[in-house]
Amino acid sequence: MQIDPIDLRLLALLQRDAAPSNQALAEAAGISPATAHRRVRRLREAGVIERTVAHLSPERLAAAGCPVLQALLEVT
Repeated sequence: MQIDPIDLRLLALLQRDAAPSNQALAEAAGISPATAHRRVRRLREAGVIERTVAHLSPERLAAAGCPVLQALLEVT
């Protein structure tokens, strides 16, 4: 699979925020919504985009009364 500058722009935008609407993503990338949709689908199908995840805020979870466990592992 070839990845061109437009694909790289889409990937950079999605790494910052994986949940924008297709319209917002297209506007930010300077392409049409149809092109954005088609390219993101192709990147997913090719395995370039493996999954979409949510980064949670431990501070806000703790403030809401949810227990938060953090672990630090050291290699010795």
